[in-house]
Amino acid sequence: MRETADVVVIGGGSTGSSVAWHLARAGLTVRLLERKAIASGSSGDSPGIVRQYYANQALARLAARGLQAYRQWAEMFDGDCGYRRTGFLTGVTHDDWENTCRQVHQQKSDGIGVELYSPTHMRAWITDFEFDGLAGAVYEQDAGYCDARATARSFAQGAQRLGAVIDERRAAHRIHTINGRVTGVETDSGRIDAAIVVNAAGPWAAYLAATCDANLPISASRQSVAICRVKAQAEEAPLPGYSERGRGFYLRPDTLGVYVVGSLAPDDSGSVNPDAFRSQMDDDASRRYCERAAQRFSRLSDASPVGSRVSFFDDTPDGNPIVGVDPRVDGLIVAAGLSGHGFKFAPVFGHEIAALVDAGKMHADLDQFKVSRFLD
Repeated sequence: MRETADVVVIGGGSTGSSVAWHLARAGLTVRLLERKAIASGSSGDSPGIVRQYYANQALARLAARGLQAYRQWAEMFDGDCGYRRTGFLTGVTHDDWENTCRQVHQQKSDGIGVELYSPTHMRAWITDFEFDGLAGAVYEQDAGYCDARATARSFAQGAQRLGAVIDERRAAHRIHTINGRVTGVETDSGRIDAAIVVNAAGPWAAYLAATCDANLPISASRQSVAICRVKAQAEEAPLPGYSERGRGFYLRPDTLGVYVVGSLAPDDSGSVNPDAFRSQMDDDASRRYCERAAQRFSRLSDASPVGSRVSFFDDTPDGNPIVGVDPRVDGLIVAAGLSGHGFKFAPVFGHEIAALVDAGKMHADLDQFKVSRFLD
């Protein structure tokens, strides 16, 4: 007997699982295919940072919607996403300050919770903050982080409760089409017939797209975060999350005295085969990440590595997601090329793709992230 579904979703990360939940909630028959286990790809090792401030106003509005979903998780979804509010600062140089002020003003008018902080304000709050070269920062009170693995599993379990079939350890190998229309997906255990396929396969999305002659400019890059422990003092408040592109790092607090530190420096990344890459970070690299962060926060000067996470991004040439219909193949929807930002938007992308399947359109904020921007 042939297997069928209204929609096949390929990829069991936070985005694919969200899509499956939203489609199942809309009453569609859904099959979610994951080549290994839910959140076994880049989602599982994500730092899970959720924040709103982006220079791109559409991304800022989408991220604000995502943050709201994580803050109100229990009102809508099964399980627990592990949201923890820490606040988040984005350091701003003097050269960027004027433009940042305009962006923050616009985002505040859109109802996004961002504020401008002066160095004096920051130093009064964080006594070991070295702000040389900074004009100030953007502060987000409600920003924080989630457990990305738990989030994806929560989506998948909820989708299953709503009637979706969750096929873990079932890899998709080909998207079938006839006369330019999707007809199904070939897997390592047989075909599933469907008129709609959502390609949310991260760095594997490009391979799958090529099987139906709908090439996508998505590549994988290696990404690492160091986990460092400092000599925590009971009277010292934990740092909020922090990001600064000029100094090439970001961080977020974890347990008491422990920080997750990532790199924004291009030299710390590089092309990788997601099926075969070194999944460990050596202590020298971890110390280098922590030393970079210690240039801003002196408490990290005595930090020692206690662990790491190594994963990958699915990158596009412009560093922005690809979300929406692929105009080359009727019935093909893409939610990939997330370029390291996907977790923040996962609840929103799931909601919007369900709206696309139901009513044929998504929110205007997603217009600039269509597949068509990369087509001739």
